[in-house]
Amino acid sequence: MKKLLYSLSLLIAIVFYISSCTKIRTTDLGGDLIPAVDNVNVFDTTLEVITELYQLPDSTRITRTSDHALGILNDPAFGKTTGEMYFKLQPQLFGSYPFGKSRDSLIGLDSVVLSLKYKSLYGDSNSIQSIRVFEIDQAAAFKDSLQGYIINSAPFLTADLLASKENLLFNTLNDSLTYIRIKDTITTSSELRIKLPNDFGMRLMSYDTTTYKTDSAFNTKFKGFAVKADEGSSIKRALAYFNLADGNTRLSFHYRTTKNAVADTAVTDFILRGSGNANLVQRDPTGTDYGNALVNGTGNQEKLFLQTSPGSYVLVKIPGLNALSNRLIYKATLITEKLESTEDNIFKVPNLLFLDAVDSTNNKFLTIPNSFEPQDNSAFGYNPALFGGFLANNRYEFDLSRYVQGIVTRKEKSYALRMYAPYITRPTLAGTADITRFIALNGPIAAGRVVVSGGAHPVKKMRLYIVYSKL
Repeated sequence: MKKLLYSLSLLIAIVFYISSCTKIRTTDLGGDLIPAVDNVNVFDTTLEVITELYQLPDSTRITRTSDHALGILNDPAFGKTTGEMYFKLQPQLFGSYPFGKSRDSLIGLDSVVLSLKYKSLYGDSNSIQSIRVFEIDQAAAFKDSLQGYIINSAPFLTADLLASKENLLFNTLNDSLTYIRIKDTITTSSELRIKLPNDFGMRLMSYDTTTYKTDSAFNTKFKGFAVKADEGSSIKRALAYFNLADGNTRLSFHYRTTKNAVADTAVTDFILRGSGNANLVQRDPTGTDYGNALVNGTGNQEKLFLQTSPGSYVLVKIPGLNALSNRLIYKATLITEKLESTEDNIFKVPNLLFLDAVDSTNNKFLTIPNSFEPQDNSAFGYNPALFGGFLANNRYEFDLSRYVQGIVTRKEKSYALRMYAPYITRPTLAGTADITRFIALNGPIAAGRVVVSGGAHPVKKMRLYIVYSKL
């Protein structure tokens, strides 16, 4: 009788669970409520996976308010990364001459300084790089772009070198500094200041009101700046990040003018007014472990090199899923282990890994059916604490419980999965025709990399671990 009552109770629990599995996440039940594996009523199994490493075709765009990468980073495990900035700095208002009452009132230019607001650094803070400032050539196809330029766009044509900041120590970028602005002493920090030649400043000040009437008229005279790190720099092991839309990024003209027949000092600032900006980021993994692993689908792999945008992704196939019989899934977790790589202490891991499904029939990527839940009030657009993707206890886990339940119970499709570390991504919400989800995960651009175990690793295989009861 007791055995019969137990069997009936288990059957009722199973029916109730299946009927409500679209409402309750197995992880919401809490670890203590997932039954222990006893191999009588509750079982576990591990499914092997096949993993292939690919470079990620990247259409990421950096908008005006995003932090822009500048520098050259040589990573012994992942290769070379370069970041270049292109941007327009213009008068805050068009329609009148920006330097005092008129050109006739000018006495002289004392200095013209390009200031860039520093935000953060990725890599070795002991890097020493020389920074070059060029003028964008008037023949360059550089213009405002509300969407932002794709990071792998071709470099824009530049004119002659304007100025340099030689042997910049990256670990000084957030230091405090003091300078004179008109008659005030300004103390600030996290600002890269590069003095430009006075003849360049005088050229811009010599233009009349016709040039400063509209932004299009001004663009015919000056397209903007290109800022790059020099290949001959002594220690190229970091990217520095600057915010062009910050008020402390500006082109400052310090000059003397006549005001009420008296000589006076003044400052005029040009700023990023529109969306005239581009951050071009290039990767070159040639000759590294990562480069050698990019075999683009040739066989199952032991080590998987995941690099943030513009980076790589892993195609994960789970052949055994379709063969599973109907059962009650308590837990289904995709697990991969972090592996050691060269200079992990300097080149940090991504904020998050992400997992979506490859819908090859419709040529798009889907959020994981049933397991991914969008959340509008989350900074990420979903809850990574439930879905997974954080590095914890030296491993990454993704909760696929409801995804697997749909496959074994309702015979839903088993997809190949894509694991990656995007800057931003826009997968289509599973169950919809074309509703995409904007997800921002790994900023700033190009910061973060990690090596994880693949399906062929001899000891720490990537795997799908399942806890279940039979039906």
